[in-house]
Amino acid sequence: MATSAVEEVAAVTVEEDLRNLHLSEEILPESYRINSAKEKQLVEIADNFQRQYLLLYPDRKPLLLCPVNECGVRKFVSTTLRPTHPGLCELHSWKDCSSFVADFLALQPLEPPTEVPSQLFSPTSVLRSQKATCFESSTLLCSLLLGLDYDAYCVSGYASREICLLDQSLQQCPLLEPQAKSVESQTSKQEKKYGVRCQKELRSLFLLEQERKQQEAKAALLQEEELQEVNSRRVADPLRGLRVHCWVLVLSGKRHIQENFFIDPLTGSSFPTNDDNFQGIESVWNCFNCYVNKQECSSGCRDVLFDLEDPRLWEPVFHDAISQQQLSRAVQTKREDQILGRITKLTEIFPTKFRLLRPWVSRIEVSKEDLQTRFPGGKKATHYIKAKLERFSPAVTRDGLVSRLTTYKDLDCTEVTAVKEWYQNRSDNLEERHFNKLENSTTEHFKPRRAFGLLFHKWKAVTSGTEREMRFDRPELDGLEQRVVSPQAMEESFKDRDDFLYFRHVTFGQGVSSKPCPLKTGLENLNVLKVVERFDRNASKPANEDVAKRVFLVPEMQIDLTYHLMDHRNIPSTRSITKPKEGQPFTNDMFSEFQVDRSQKPLGPLSGYRLAEELKDEEESVAVQIKASLKEVEKILDCREEEEKDLRVFSSLLEQVLAVKQKWVEACMLKEDHLMLRQKEMEVLVPLQKLVGCNDALSAEEANSYCMNFLDKYKEKLDEHTSFLEQNLETLQMDQEDESKDHHHHHPAMSNEEAELWCHLCWDKKIQISAAQRRLEKHNKQMKDRCRTFLLNLQQNPLFAVHFVE
Repeated sequence: MATSAVEEVAAVTVEEDLRNLHLSEEILPESYRINSAKEKQLVEIADNFQRQYLLLYPDRKPLLLCPVNECGVRKFVSTTLRPTHPGLCELHSWKDCSSFVADFLALQPLEPPTEVPSQLFSPTSVLRSQKATCFESSTLLCSLLLGLDYDAYCVSGYASREICLLDQSLQQCPLLEPQAKSVESQTSKQEKKYGVRCQKELRSLFLLEQERKQQEAKAALLQEEELQEVNSRRVADPLRGLRVHCWVLVLSGKRHIQENFFIDPLTGSSFPTNDDNFQGIESVWNCFNCYVNKQECSSGCRDVLFDLEDPRLWEPVFHDAISQQQLSRAVQTKREDQILGRITKLTEIFPTKFRLLRPWVSRIEVSKEDLQTRFPGGKKATHYIKAKLERFSPAVTRDGLVSRLTTYKDLDCTEVTAVKEWYQNRSDNLEERHFNKLENSTTEHFKPRRAFGLLFHKWKAVTSGTEREMRFDRPELDGLEQRVVSPQAMEESFKDRDDFLYFRHVTFGQGVSSKPCPLKTGLENLNVLKVVERFDRNASKPANEDVAKRVFLVPEMQIDLTYHLMDHRNIPSTRSITKPKEGQPFTNDMFSEFQVDRSQKPLGPLSGYRLAEELKDEEESVAVQIKASLKEVEKILDCREEEEKDLRVFSSLLEQVLAVKQKWVEACMLKEDHLMLRQKEMEVLVPLQKLVGCNDALSAEEANSYCMNFLDKYKEKLDEHTSFLEQNLETLQMDQEDESKDHHHHHPAMSNEEAELWCHLCWDKKIQISAAQRRLEKHNKQMKDRCRTFLLNLQQNPLFAVHFVE
C-alpha cells in the first residue's frame, strides 16, 4: 500500500505548534486569553450538559463541547466558528472553499485516533501554521461556508480509516475517471436531428455489435481483475467504527442546494449523506447551537435524519437558543411585515430566547498570497491506484508547472506508463505536456494565438526517424488544420480555402531529407514519389469540370484527375495526362479521358495541351508549397527551442497581457525600422543608377572608391537614425515625467474612472518606453553587421563584382 498522508506528517504537540507560530499571550487578542462572564456561563452550561449526557448514555463517548484553544482557555465549540465572507472571487462557492482548505492545510492526525481532541485551535492560527486536525479544518471550512450563506454544520462522528488518515492510495484518480470518458464518447456520437446525415457505412451491424460486446466483456474482465487485486490489498481495520473524524454537513434550502451532503475537509470532496465511509454521528454544531444525535447509527449515516428542530432526533445543548432555521423564518417574516407597513423587532418574535455570544475568534482573512501559495511548502502529492498526482504553487516552479499526473502499470507504482503535466502563464502559451512511455511519444497542447497558430504538437520516434503531428488554428492565413510529417510521407488537412483544397498527401522516396535544397523547386528534386490532393465541391463549376481528386505520379510523369460526381451518377469523370520528356512534343497519346456524360464533347489536342501546361504550372506550385511546409516544420522546431531557452512565466494574467502588448509594439517598431533603413539605403544608392547606363568599364580603384563613398554615406544615415531613436526615447521619458507630475497635482480630485484610465495610460507609456529602449539597443548592436552586409551586397553588384571576386 502506498504511503498515506499521515505517515508523511508527524504529530506535533500543542507546545510545538505555539512555538512554530511564535504566538504569545501579548500578541493575541484578549478574547483568546480570557473568558468573559457570559462565556464562563456557556462553559458551565455545557459542562452540566456533558455530565447529564454521560449519565444517560454511559456507553457513548464524551462530546466535544469545550476544548481548550491555543492559549489554554476552554471555549464552547459554537463560538469557535466565525462566519466570514472570504471577499475573493476565487472563493465564491462551497467547491472553491473546500478545495482551498484541503490544499492549504496539512493533516495533523488525532492522537489517539479513537478520542475527540482536547484542544481546538482557532481558524486564524490554523491559517498561519497551515497545520490542522480534521476538527480544525472543518471549523475553518464551516466558517467560510457560513459567511457565504450556506446552512453548514461541523459534524463530530466516526469514519473509515481511509477518510481519517487521508489515504487515497486505493481510490481511482479523479483525473482518470472512466465514466467521464464514456459520457464524452456518447455525447460525441449523438447526431443532430435535422443535420445532414452521412452516408451509411457498408458494414454488418451484427458484426459491429459482436465486436462491441467483445470489447466490453474484455474491459469488464480487466476491471474485475484490477478490483480483485485492489481488494486483496485492503487490510481489515481493527478500529472500524471507532475512528473519530470531523467533517462538514451542508443542509438544503440555501444557495440553491437541493439535497443534504457531506464535505470532507481533508480532500475537499463531497459525499451523499448515506455514504459508507461515514459510520456514525455524535453531534453537529454551527454558530448558533450544538445538537447531539439521538438516532441509531448501527448502519452508518444512511438512516440518519437531519431535522435538527425535532427533539426526538436531536438534543440541543441550549434548549432556548435560536436556530438557523428559526432565524431565517424570522427574517422572512420581518421582510413581509416591512412590505405591509408593520414594524416588528426580532426581540418581539423571540422574547425569551437565549442568544449565543459573538465568536471569540478574530476575523478570518484569506489573502491573495495564500491562494497563490496554496500548498504547504508549495507542493502537495497524492497517491491513487496506479497514479500519483503532484500539485505545485506558481512560486515554487520556474517553468509554470502547476500539476503533474504520473500513471503506473502496477499497483506498487514501480513502472511508469505516462506523465501528464499542466502549465499556466507561460510566454509560449503551453498548457499541457504528455509523455507516453509505452509509445515513446510526447504531446504538447497550446493556447490559441501563438506563433504559427500552433495548437497541438505530438512527436514520436519511428524506425526511420521522427513522426510529428501538428494542429493549427489560422483560418485567415491558409486554412491549415493538421499536418503529419514522417520520413516517408506528409499529410495536411485544410478548411475553408479559396481553392477548395482540404487534403494533401505526399509520399517521399527513400532517404528524403527534411532540408531540401533551396535552389530546387520541382517534385523530383524534393524526392517526392506521389502527391494526392482532394478538393471540396465548387458550386460555380459544373460537376464534370470541378476536380475532386488530383494525383501527381512523379516517377511515371503522370497526372490523374478525378472530378466530382454528377447528379444521379455513381461514377465520376476522369482525365489522365502523361508529361512529355524534355525535347519531346506533346501528342494525343499522352492524354486520355473518361466522360460519364456521353453528350459531353472530349477535349481536342489544343485543349489537352493547354490543360497539360496548366497542370505543369500547378505541379510547380505544389512543389513550392510542399517545400514551404517542410521549411515551416523546421522553423516551428527552432522556434520551440528558442521559446524553451527564453521562457518567461508571468505572475498574473495582467502581466501576460502587457507582455503580449509589448511584444506587438516591438514588432511594429522593428517593421518601421526596417522600412526606414531600407529607404535610407535607397537614398544612398541613388547615384549608382547613373553608372548603370555607362559603357566605360570601371577600374579597380574606381570601384573601391565608389564602394567606400557609398559606405560612408550609409554610416551617416545610420547615425542619423540613431539620433532619431535617442530623441524619440527622450521625448517619451519627458512625457512620462510630465504626466506623473500632473497626476500628483490632480490626484485628490480624480474619480475612480479617471484613476483607472490614468493607470492604463501609464502602462501604455511604460510599454512604449521599454520598446523604444530595446529598439535603440538592438540598432546599436546591429550597426556593424548592417555596414558589413551593405558593403558585401554592394561588392556583389554587377558593376563592381568583377573587381571583388576572390
